[in-house]
Amino acid sequence: MAAIAGLAAMALIGLPGPAARAASRAVPRARPGQTKAAATSAGPIAAGMFRGCTPAGQPMKVIVGRVACQEMATRLLGGTTAFAYFVPSACAPNRHRRCPVLYLLHGFGGDYTSMLGTASAPSAWVAALDSAPPVPPEQSASPWTESDSSKWVGASPLAMILVAPDGRITPGGYGPQAGLDGYWADWNPRYAAGGDEQSYDTPAPRFASFVGQELVPFIDAHLPVGRGRDWQALAGTSLGGYGSYAIGLAHPDQWASLGAVSGIMNILLLPGLDPSASAGPVGLQPPVDVGYSHLPGHLVPLGDLPGPAQDFGAATYVFGDPSVDQAYYRGNQPVDLAFNALADGPGGQSVYIRGFSNDAVPRQASDLSSPSGYLGAQAFESLVLVTNTELNQSFNDVGVSYTYQRHPGIHEDAYWNPWLREQEVAQYARLAHWDGGGAPPAQPTSFSYRSIYTSFSIWGWAVSVQRPDIEFLQMSAVSCSGFTLRGTGTVTVTVPASCHRGLAGHPRVTVDLGPSMPVDAQGGTDASPAYGRTVTVRLTPLR
Repeated sequence: MAAIAGLAAMALIGLPGPAARAASRAVPRARPGQTKAAATSAGPIAAGMFRGCTPAGQPMKVIVGRVACQEMATRLLGGTTAFAYFVPSACAPNRHRRCPVLYLLHGFGGDYTSMLGTASAPSAWVAALDSAPPVPPEQSASPWTESDSSKWVGASPLAMILVAPDGRITPGGYGPQAGLDGYWADWNPRYAAGGDEQSYDTPAPRFASFVGQELVPFIDAHLPVGRGRDWQALAGTSLGGYGSYAIGLAHPDQWASLGAVSGIMNILLLPGLDPSASAGPVGLQPPVDVGYSHLPGHLVPLGDLPGPAQDFGAATYVFGDPSVDQAYYRGNQPVDLAFNALADGPGGQSVYIRGFSNDAVPRQASDLSSPSGYLGAQAFESLVLVTNTELNQSFNDVGVSYTYQRHPGIHEDAYWNPWLREQEVAQYARLAHWDGGGAPPAQPTSFSYRSIYTSFSIWGWAVSVQRPDIEFLQMSAVSCSGFTLRGTGTVTVTVPASCHRGLAGHPRVTVDLGPSMPVDAQGGTDASPAYGRTVTVRLTPLR
């Protein structure tokens, strides 16, 4: 149980009231001072989850110049959810412009108000669109003293729309109980209805898929945004920073830029293994099919956990038992998906990546006013720092270009806010602009990719895999000239029509990688070059 034990220790489980207040301060809740995990039924949470939002059944009227919120129906979450948004005046519908959009994912314990605030109290993310600290933070000896965005000075406006979804289980929706954090991930289906270790009575909620498959199309249809990856960026804070990189690296063809503010990059809390390494644990491939079986998983019932611990306990419902479901964990962790940013087109890398975290050292006397609160914020930022260092090493190992900065402070808004303007400016610059400006990265001519899922599309290539176990399929040096696959099972690759290439006159190529393993990949063995079988395919022109 390394993952949940580490999260619990580092993120305030069991600490007294002041620690919970510190968590609320670091990642604001909808109703400060109330711990939503204390409820064990949907009632108290559902009643006030989306107050003030336009109901899903009403036509959406675009509000300009102030934070607003809108409900929407969701098939992937099984109910109704909501998002906050901010449309600057430069992007007003009556101007007949299309603007880029930055999607912002909130952190642990947060909701749709956490990133943008409210109409009466907009956040620093909103302020950063047209203002900045009087002294640039990199030039200040004490940047944390400039965290109050109401005291910032005017700056060149960014014509960019902000959208911040709610990341909690919806009232009456999928999952064990309403209001629990969704972790910005598609939950492990083996613990949902119909799974071999069923622990709750609904389908698994799919928060990662919701962002890309439901939220983005809804925004495209209802807000004045440009459509397609050139116009779309993703970022998040804390657990939302994890979500931004996990979703973005799983779907790099949907986002022009990715950002993270003190994101936790490896919830498994076990070292990730470099898929490009020439050495590592050896995964032996059976000579023939020997059958497959799930290793039994164990989850602690949420009802057995004290209220403040239930959101943390939900992590195992999301990803599974850390001792036997490591393959599912790794398939959803940024540190294990760093390889997917290897996509190069004219002008360089096809995905822009920029994030920052802090050094976990307090700088203000007020940090120590609540010892338990300080320990929580300091401990969590220490955990963040470790996992960001690990992710950076993964990027370096596989040759991915990225920007990472380490700033002073602990896991709190006071240490994040001064740097948000720079983060927005950088991501905005890598998006298409209504006036023809901006520099979105080009589509790749060659890419690499790895995924545990048996059906996916990436950069226009469609892939399906026939195998019973959970493991990574690795695709390397994919281009119209050919590709290399590593893994097990039978893989079918459909080459994009734009390549005008295939094998034996057909754009659909089937590759036999040999018998699959009898259990899901354990200990990251599927990162080893010795795992399974490696096959290179050379494509030829279609006739």
